[in-house]
Amino acid sequence: MPINNRKEPFRYTLKEPMSFEIYILSINGMDGPPKPIQAELCDISRSGCQIAFPLSLPVENNDIRIAINLRLSEDLLYVEGTLRWGMEKNTLWHYGVQLEVEKETQDRWSREMRMLAGQGKIVVR
Repeated sequence: MPINNRKEPFRYTLKEPMSFEIYILSINGMDGPPKPIQAELCDISRSGCQIAFPLSLPVENNDIRIAINLRLSEDLLYVEGTLRWGMEKNTLWHYGVQLEVEKETQDRWSREMRMLAGQGKIVVR
């Protein structure tokens, strides 16, 4: 029987991307613009997610912090994170986000993901 040495949480791919708004909180410590950006959630885990939107950001050499207001299933969740990588795919830019989920939000976050799985909206990747 194979041994699972996985160190990262399982990643769940959404069958249909979910639309939501992100806010750029800061770029290298400087305040970001107050205007929200329409984005799509592509996949999610307890510690990160992949989002997509039509704006190219220089992720590699910059510290870009974002805020996400998102309703996965029932609860509206607010979480902050840092963009880790970016890649252009078709007409959108896809970004990896390292999430900073507060302790009190972690249980709600996990519950919301379980509800999405129960509704057949996500698959384990």
